Amino acid sequence: MLSKLLTGFLGALPFFFGLAFLAPLAVQVLAILDITTVVGIDTWPIALAVFGAWGGLATWKGRWI
Repeated sequence: MLSKLLTGFLGALPFFFGLAFLAPLAVQVLAILDITTVVGIDTWPIALAVFGAWGGLATWKGRWI
């Protein structure tokens, strides 16, 4: 039971990496460049959607590129 749970969590690490590291990093870089909104939408939801999708794709495919 625990090994199945751990295997599932470790398999989804790229998804969590995209949400927990890449999205905040992108928002901080955009803030340094004085970009706070894109097409009237705050950068947080856009970054979470983009990097969550990219991390999900990396989890599904098994690679980032």
